[in-house]
Amino acid sequence: MSAAGIVRRDDGAALRALRVGVHPDALVQHVGTDVVVRTPSRPDHRAGNVVDLLTPPDAVAVPDRLEAARRLLAPIGVDRIHLRYELPTGAPDADEPARAAALGAAGCVADDLRVLMLPVDALPAADVASAGAVAVARLPRPDGDVVTDRRWYAAAVLDRYAHGSDVTDWRAWDAAWGEWDRARVSALARAGRAEGWTATRYGMPVGALTLLDDADGLAVVGSLVVHPAHRRRGIARTLLTTALASLRDVPRLARVAFPLRPGGPGEALATSLGFRTVADVRAWQCPTG
Repeated sequence: MSAAGIVRRDDGAALRALRVGVHPDALVQHVGTDVVVRTPSRPDHRAGNVVDLLTPPDAVAVPDRLEAARRLLAPIGVDRIHLRYELPTGAPDADEPARAAALGAAGCVADDLRVLMLPVDALPAADVASAGAVAVARLPRPDGDVVTDRRWYAAAVLDRYAHGSDVTDWRAWDAAWGEWDRARVSALARAGRAEGWTATRYGMPVGALTLLDDADGLAVVGSLVVHPAHRRRGIARTLLTTALASLRDVPRLARVAFPLRPGGPGEALATSLGFRTVADVRAWQCPTG
């Protein structure tokens, strides 16, 4: 927000949703038609050091756009350039095959996300009927209290299972990254821009959800994970619907976004609750050299 009280919004609703969870210390800048996010504390942060292209480049312009991105991000020591742009829903983008070929020739690797949204007036009621032995609760805001912080930690470490269902999958996960990511969400929560929810079964946390808020009418489901041993019991649905129902009376909230991997089980759950795709986002990881 500027000194005049003006909020700048861009037309890239899906890209905007992906930026809601950046670290509070990150620097977000509008540079021409692009939005640049710098997170110096984690130069390897694939979602925090990005250039969001609000206008996807023509194939012939790819080298220049890559060089511009390198100039913007190289000073903070990133080892990869991350470019993101939206693909239109419905009719395919006729320019995308040539654009993708040019980026691939530059050594870039694509990673797709799908962003779904739900207007606030279509938020579901809490799904208490399927809860069974599951208790869903909102976590208190982290404030240094030992018990509260332990509950936040217990919920956060469940995110390991988003990387795989077997213990060996997340034992190889970057422990330092996990610690940094928990600190990021806690910092957002202390600023009133994130809240955690847990699903407990027989006294044990088995599911976790994070809601993010951009303080400008948009909430985002930042993460939703259930322990592998407790899946297919309706826990994810109960957790999600209960958290969404709590947003019904939030002032000035207009819509809720849910970024997902295309075709995954989360997408089926989201669409069953009324979420609809606003755009697919193509994210490219490119070498700095």
